[in-house]
Amino acid sequence: MQVNLHSNEGNQFTNYSTNSVTINQVEYSTNLLVTPNAIKPVSISFISELTDTLLDEILSHKPDIIIFGTGSSIKYPERNILIKLQQLRIGFEVMPVAALCRTFNYLIGEGRNVVGVVLF
Repeated sequence: MQVNLHSNEGNQFTNYSTNSVTINQVEYSTNLLVTPNAIKPVSISFISELTDTLLDEILSHKPDIIIFGTGSSIKYPERNILIKLQQLRIGFEVMPVAALCRTFNYLIGEGRNVVGVVLF
């Protein structure tokens, strides 16, 4: 499905399917960390594998909000990760990848510093 864009700045999802996303017209079929200015592969396959090390990498981008896209259904990270984000007052959402794509574009269109973690 094609995604509508808000502005032309930063990384934006332009398409998505069940096993890939397209960002700025480049298709990716691996798990990713996406910020308005960076696209990086992530070494985890499931949200339950999210470690403090990867969380620290995510936090190094100084996000206003973190969006976890967990395939076609919602799966939450371990409780200790959620508690840490709450203590740091970092907003987070967990949603299917399709919703992540639309939400990410909307938030960067508002000028928000969002980090998306895409897990197929």
